[in-house]
Amino acid sequence: MKVVQYFKHARNLNAYKKKYKRLTHALLCVFVLCAAFVLTTYAGAETHNLENYTYVSYSQSSDLDDEETLQLLTIDESTHPVYVLQKNNIASVKVSTDKNSDGIENGIITPDTKYLKLKVEFKNIHAAILNNQYGGSFTYDLPEFFRSTSTTERPIIDDNNKVIGKIHVENGQAIVTYTKEFLESLGEHATLSGNFFLEGEVDLSTLDKDNGSIQATFPNGSIKLEYGPHYLEKYSEVKVEKLYTKDSNSDYIKYTLTVTAGPDGSQNVFVVDKFTTNKNLVTYAGDISHTPTELGTTEDGQKPYETRNRDIAGQIYLTNQPNSDKEIPESVTDSTKINKPGSIVWAVDQLAPNETRTLIYYVKLTDKQDIRNKDITNKASVLNKKGNETYLKGSSEKTFTPSINYGMTKNIISTNKDQDGNYIVQYRLNFTLNVNSNYPLKNYAFFDYLNYSGYAGKFANDNKMLPYISYMKDSIELHQIKESTDTKIDSSLYKVQWETDGTNYKDTYDGNPKRFKLSGAENHPITINPGDSYYVTYKLKIKPEVYAAMQSGQVTIKNIYANDADNAKKVEGMLDRTTTKNQLVLNDYTWIQKIKDSNLTSNEQTILMNSDVYVKKNNVYEKDSSVNSFVVPQGSYKYTVNLNKSQNQFDITHATLKDTLSSDIMHYVGYVKITAYEYDESSNTYKDKESKWVKIDKQKSFELKLSELGWSNSYGYRFEYYAQTKDLSEIGQIKVTNTFTLNGDVVKGDQTFNFNNKTASQTTQVNGFYNLNVNKNAWYYERPVENATTWENGAFYWVIEVNGSAIRERTQIRDAVVKENNITDSYLHSDSVVGIYQGKLAKPVGACENYQEFLDSNTGLQDKSKLFDQEYTNSKNFSGNNKSELTLTAKETIKLENDENIYMIIKTEPSKIPAVNRATFNYKNEVLLKDTTDKSFNKRNDATQSLHDGADLLKEFNCTFSYDGKEAKILKAGTDSNISKISTKTLDTTTGHGIYASWVLKVNYAGDLKGDYRVLEDIPEGMELGYIRIKWHGNKAQSVVSKTMDGLGDDWKQYSNTATNDNGRSQNTTYYYNKTTNKALIKLGEFENKHTRDECSIDVQVVCRVTDSKVLLGGQSKTFANKVTLQSNDGEEHLATSSSTAALEKNSLDKSHPETFNGQTIKYTITANTLSQKLPSNDGNKLTLVDKLGDNLELDITSIEAKDDAGNSVQIEKAFNPETNTLEISIPNEKKIIITYTVTVNIAPDTSTKVSNKVYWKSYGNDGGKNDVIPDFSYNLNAGGSTTTTDNPHLTIKKIDQDNANPMSGVTFDIYECKLNGDKIQRVEGSTTSGETENGLYAVQAPFVTYYNTIYEVKERNTPDGYMKDDSSYYIICVDKKNSDDYADDVKQCIAYFDKQSNKKYKVAYSSTDFNLTIYNSQKGILVKKAFINNATGTSHKPVSGTYTFGLYDNPQGSGSPLQVKTITYSTGETEEKYTKFINLNPKITYYVFELDDEGRPITNTSQEVTVNKLPYVVDYKVKGNSTSKAVVGGDEVIVTNSLRTKKLPSAGSRLTLIYRQLGLAMVGASCIVLLIIYKNRVKKIKEEEIGK
Repeated sequence: MKVVQYFKHARNLNAYKKKYKRLTHALLCVFVLCAAFVLTTYAGAETHNLENYTYVSYSQSSDLDDEETLQLLTIDESTHPVYVLQKNNIASVKVSTDKNSDGIENGIITPDTKYLKLKVEFKNIHAAILNNQYGGSFTYDLPEFFRSTSTTERPIIDDNNKVIGKIHVENGQAIVTYTKEFLESLGEHATLSGNFFLEGEVDLSTLDKDNGSIQATFPNGSIKLEYGPHYLEKYSEVKVEKLYTKDSNSDYIKYTLTVTAGPDGSQNVFVVDKFTTNKNLVTYAGDISHTPTELGTTEDGQKPYETRNRDIAGQIYLTNQPNSDKEIPESVTDSTKINKPGSIVWAVDQLAPNETRTLIYYVKLTDKQDIRNKDITNKASVLNKKGNETYLKGSSEKTFTPSINYGMTKNIISTNKDQDGNYIVQYRLNFTLNVNSNYPLKNYAFFDYLNYSGYAGKFANDNKMLPYISYMKDSIELHQIKESTDTKIDSSLYKVQWETDGTNYKDTYDGNPKRFKLSGAENHPITINPGDSYYVTYKLKIKPEVYAAMQSGQVTIKNIYANDADNAKKVEGMLDRTTTKNQLVLNDYTWIQKIKDSNLTSNEQTILMNSDVYVKKNNVYEKDSSVNSFVVPQGSYKYTVNLNKSQNQFDITHATLKDTLSSDIMHYVGYVKITAYEYDESSNTYKDKESKWVKIDKQKSFELKLSELGWSNSYGYRFEYYAQTKDLSEIGQIKVTNTFTLNGDVVKGDQTFNFNNKTASQTTQVNGFYNLNVNKNAWYYERPVENATTWENGAFYWVIEVNGSAIRERTQIRDAVVKENNITDSYLHSDSVVGIYQGKLAKPVGACENYQEFLDSNTGLQDKSKLFDQEYTNSKNFSGNNKSELTLTAKETIKLENDENIYMIIKTEPSKIPAVNRATFNYKNEVLLKDTTDKSFNKRNDATQSLHDGADLLKEFNCTFSYDGKEAKILKAGTDSNISKISTKTLDTTTGHGIYASWVLKVNYAGDLKGDYRVLEDIPEGMELGYIRIKWHGNKAQSVVSKTMDGLGDDWKQYSNTATNDNGRSQNTTYYYNKTTNKALIKLGEFENKHTRDECSIDVQVVCRVTDSKVLLGGQSKTFANKVTLQSNDGEEHLATSSSTAALEKNSLDKSHPETFNGQTIKYTITANTLSQKLPSNDGNKLTLVDKLGDNLELDITSIEAKDDAGNSVQIEKAFNPETNTLEISIPNEKKIIITYTVTVNIAPDTSTKVSNKVYWKSYGNDGGKNDVIPDFSYNLNAGGSTTTTDNPHLTIKKIDQDNANPMSGVTFDIYECKLNGDKIQRVEGSTTSGETENGLYAVQAPFVTYYNTIYEVKERNTPDGYMKDDSSYYIICVDKKNSDDYADDVKQCIAYFDKQSNKKYKVAYSSTDFNLTIYNSQKGILVKKAFINNATGTSHKPVSGTYTFGLYDNPQGSGSPLQVKTITYSTGETEEKYTKFINLNPKITYYVFELDDEGRPITNTSQEVTVNKLPYVVDYKVKGNSTSKAVVGGDEVIVTNSLRTKKLPSAGSRLTLIYRQLGLAMVGASCIVLLIIYKNRVKKIKEEEIGK
């Protein structure tokens, strides 16, 4: 009954819909028109920059018959080449002054803009006649007041952005022309209706002169535009443009203002010109009056003038600047009230249409302020004024930036001396104002400073020098260079002023000025125009006293050139400053010069003294005539000192002269020879005058004044003397410094200069015969012994080697632990001295591996330990009994003869040792020596030893990568980030494509291994070995190779590869792999023990491919641990182990969608097996993926395509479950497969929703897949369109086999027109049709017509054999707004009703392209369900995780290969019942379903225990409640139950229960009999005992 009521309701609804069909269509047409207008306005404007648009809708029928339409179109045919719209073609005309508004049809508009928009809606134009008779064009006569602002042709577009016509304005008409292609594509009876709009402006000349209004009448109404009496001032168009020119030599800027009227002309026009930035730097020129004055038309100096084409002159006046209250400032009565520079106002009473006139005026730049680089901005604004109202029409602004570029240098022209020894230096100051400057410099001045304080005094002369440096007053000249002509400026045209310290320059040259200024004379200021060059020359006098003042033989004369101009400032209130490129350096004098001969005297010399000899007695020098010679021993040092080479200018005879030797090991020999010499100006040389001798023998120093020897003059002097060393047998190396000092008065004329410690020195390196060298070397590290209680961290061995001539008694040698950054502590202990030996070595220490070998190899050594005292100290504050220093003190002198050295063997304990791969700890010790002549210990050298974790073997994560046979890509970088370090050619010959982890093991990192070793690799579970190869050799391990091995067993297979190693050489590697145990083995050798970090090592790369299905298909992240063991050569001893991990997570599925969508549809792309690798089967013997579509998605199953990476089609198996919206696709393995298909998003247009689509591998859950999410999907049926049609939608039905996705033919469907009646759908009587699918498709054909906004019921009539019958009714409606802004109310009710239904049998199609249904049929097949019994009572049925495999056979024995294989997989925690189905079966054959055990064998014995998923089970089969695996096609369901192997009682009600009961009763009876016998026997025995008693 409910079904009957439902269809009655549907019929009523259908009748109701017919009644409102026409109204709905009409509303929908209005909506479409409005939508198209909005879309073309906003969407099209951006795309096409359109100003004029047309919207067109066309219909196959019309309320007018053909004759009426024909008559309508033939009106005016004789006079118009195109059809002119008549009143009955015009639906409405709207006028708007707002760009974003359609406007009004009737009423009054009070505009606030000149802009107008005209929208015309047209109707009832017969498309065929328009095309055939009028060339596809029609026109519309524009109203008189409307002026089009563009005649450009614009396109007309349809909803597919296709151009279907064009529109333009010509001679007051809008002309619309459609393309022939568009018109011919319409139906024979189609009519055109639509709208277009035009943008323009009002023609002010058409308005009423008094009130500014105009009335216009249209077919649908009357519109009055009221612009007001000020319409011309307010709305007329006036433009202003400002330009300027500037002569670079001029002080004036020439401005030109141009005003231009629009097509309406204008009146009461005012241009206000003002300066907006740096207005204090300019003044308006031309003596502009403060009262309005008519402008002339000819140029007159700097007076403003006008250019015009009419006799009406403009006026100008100078006034104050405008403000917000007075946009047009009024003239003033008193010009002194104007705030300079003020502004100018140019007034024009009237401008004719399109008239242009200009104003030229001048502005003067100030001379008195800095204008350089100051932006001077001038703005002109044009306004109209009527009464008290002003209307701003526009403005123009220009900025002039005064700029100068110049060259400024200072150089020395000449340097000479006068007869008094004064230096005369001529300078030149240059300045050029470059031609690219744009204004002249005013009141320019040159400055020169001897004491400039700027630059932090860097270029100022020392104050001690200044009294002796002076400007030569009359030497200053000014020159101008113009056009290459050098002209000396008359001195009357400029002035030179002087100053000492400040800026108060005076005309008089008083004292000794330190600066001067050169500027123009009073009435002749210096103006420098662009292109001009000037220069100044002057002279300086520098007295030789500057040398004495500075007590130096070299002085630098510094002075600064600066300049200035009133209108340009840059540095410290002036223009600029500079100095000479090369400062003046004077170095003609020498006060002291000391020279030491480079060679010692080669033999003994006798020196004759043939002039006065002096001896110092009682602090007085006396002559000594008793000697005339002395002897200078061989090996003596000669010194020479030159004094006072001042060209006879200074007297030093009263100064104190002293010479000193710094060490007792050297003393003077004999006498010092002092020679006076005089400067000869003609030869510029010094000539000897006389010599005297002073005794200094055996002294370490001497001191004298030359006046004490009878000299008093300005000569120069030369001291010559010898020194020798003492006995050097006990002297090592020592430096002796000889210093000569000048102190006291140095005189020139009446000036005395006090010199203070003016010195000169020479240092001599004296090498004695005694030498002692101490050197420390690192030796080796000794590992700790097992269970050690001392030296628990092992010991470093160090060697201190002592050589030389002897170790003197009390000499101290200290071994010290170094404590500093990046150095790990080590400790000295009380037994750190291993031994002290003297002798010659037969085998060097470094060549010995350990201390014992050192002793065994050098048997001739003498133990000297007892000759040294040992003292341990702890200045580093180590904890406990740990010490940081060991001092060894010699008890006696130990001679080191015959190349016999001392060897001190010391050991220290590391405080800690490294425990992380490659971690390196450095330990440093140093040796210090304190000889008997030393006051403190001196460091001689240090040595370092290192410990490394992974010294023998370490393993590191190299990288993870993917390889698709073409390209390898790094997934995660470790020690390598360069994919070239992977040998893909080797992978091509082993494991091929896939996901890989690469590790690198390093052998002999510390360089301590020697010989051959084995390395055993434990390949991680879930991986297989790709390859092993030698990757890199250290510098000292180039000869290490892989070697072959024998006797490993049959499971071990040998592999070899050749690849380029990281050293750039071809490298062959041989290794062995046991696939059974998943272990690998490589033998490496021969290693050398050079004890250098990473020099004797090699890197071996181990690459493994992932085979773990949970990673490859399940998307799980897994960490793979790789362990490696270093073994001895024979493999018997394990020497070291190391391990490393690699985390991998790789999705072999990808899913994507395009960035843009085709309306309501989305095309998805699935990329499966992205690397073309061999993946584990997950669906029996198949590789199957699952695509779970979102609930709002409808799959077009016929759109599914599969291709390989080369674009070739690929055979796939597919099945679709419409109830769960799930698609399953089985694909070939070892291939990259690209699958595409299309879905429809079931939402209304102009709404948004989240779209989700997830793909994953079957049996592995969705964690291993890709969820493609579109967070905000929406579409618009009218996006960009302006053309619609009234053609009816066509309903199509697809019939699909959901188990294999094949189309089904021969299925009959009945179609019923329905209506919604309340909350029920009822069929409409008599409106039905039917049809049969062909190739899976049935399209409803005429005479039955399907309509918009009508519900249709689709019902399957017959079902093919072998398929489950579908009795369901499916309902579909295609909705349309019918030119309205929204759906009709009855349509909204239908949409709401469909949306409330919870199943997928109700569909709303929002476009005609989506007006289709896909209906699926499921094959009967044979269904397999999985069940579990997990306890004895049979109450636990929780699924056990794992994959369960089922085979289909055609015999009860399960012999032969299965016809099909299916799987069911349970993940941990899943509890729902799962099933699989065998399909594509022959209904005439009987089949048998068996579960397969872990070996792939069918389980046919239901009483025998088997292993499934590594668990013991008993398997039971039931079909329709019977224990059997036999099933037939037609929907048989086989329940396969796995029972864990637990003891349980048989089920109640069976025969076996009775047998158990009977056996139980028999046992109870037997037990009673036995107990009775025992009881009787016991009673009998008791009685016998009583009788016996």
